[in-house]
Amino acid sequence: MNRCVKVCFWTTTFQADVLALARYMCKDERFEPLVVVADRAGFLLQPIQKLLPVSCQLLEKNAPDTIPRVRDFAPHVTIVDNQFPKKKLSPKLFVLWHGFGWKGPNDIREFSRIHKRIKRLSGASAMEPNENFIWQCFGPTDLEHRNAVSGFARENLRSLGAAFTDELLSGSISREQALQQHPELLGAKRVGLIALTWHYGRALSHWGEDIALLKRLFDHMAERQCAPILRMHDRKRFEPAYLLELERLVANYPEAVIKFKDEARDSLLDLVASDFIISNFSSILNYYYATRKPSIHVYPVAAANEAFLWRRWRRGKVRVKKIPSADYVWKLPPEQNGGLLARSFDEMLAAVDRALDAPHCCREASDTFIERHMAPVDGQSCERICRAVVELSSSGTG
Repeated sequence: MNRCVKVCFWTTTFQADVLALARYMCKDERFEPLVVVADRAGFLLQPIQKLLPVSCQLLEKNAPDTIPRVRDFAPHVTIVDNQFPKKKLSPKLFVLWHGFGWKGPNDIREFSRIHKRIKRLSGASAMEPNENFIWQCFGPTDLEHRNAVSGFARENLRSLGAAFTDELLSGSISREQALQQHPELLGAKRVGLIALTWHYGRALSHWGEDIALLKRLFDHMAERQCAPILRMHDRKRFEPAYLLELERLVANYPEAVIKFKDEARDSLLDLVASDFIISNFSSILNYYYATRKPSIHVYPVAAANEAFLWRRWRRGKVRVKKIPSADYVWKLPPEQNGGLLARSFDEMLAAVDRALDAPHCCREASDTFIERHMAPVDGQSCERICRAVVELSSSGTG
């Protein structure tokens, strides 16, 4: 096939895998990419866009002329993460899901709307072989889950890997460059990234009062001459009172930084700048394994066999549901991870010390997790995905 494949990226948050792949396609003569992004002006001001610019055309998602301009562009393939356009934009649809995903269940019931959208945008069901559709998987474990639990036909699934890991392996951004974008951190000898998912609410509350424990963590890190980057999800996922508490806490530490995903979208600089990560099983951990730096996993609930409150985003609001057991929403047990597991606050502090004192302590665990659960992390994921997009664009009659 000799034609240039026109690709439209329709993104929720333009970061991680979709950003890495778009950047790769901009430099690949096989493709002509176009990106539809929310808050285009804000993205253009992001440090990562200045350091590693995306050179293709960027359209504002909410602009009234965006859909007509995409249709004039006439893409062969639309690439989405977890948000789908309301109307069909191209003959082919490629899903580049937003992260490996520890949480679920992502079963047919939860994915019922996604199945309907895929059928509408590709012209056929994803539960049967569909020549107009591919769902990218992060490895064999993810592929098996999408087939057996999410209901996608195996013929529609590809185990291709995480595009974002290519950039982590490439060294395209140095630690010095990353730190220059965080002037608050320049006085610290080391940096810890605290990246917390929002589904469990206040991330440390099952161990005690959340803000008080975060303060103890910050104090402990300060004693070790280690500065924290506290990376949270979108502001809208949290109660205003909690946001105020977090910002007041961080303001008391001159070398601390707080970021929210809807404002500081890209996480590459944080992953590069940091010496270790703490997370309650956000999918950012799976990217971090590629660095082979220490990763500390907060056991996210008091006990896996006890009920807890689970937060989901539905129709623009946080919906809270009582879950009888963690088995319902966990794809893998927390014990299956690529680093250190903390079941108590004291264990978390001990893990921080180990990460600082033994920076190679998680290499073997990270490599084992990647080998068992992920596609090769070899710097070639973007190329594998690109070949699949070319294959999709030329399959059938389109």
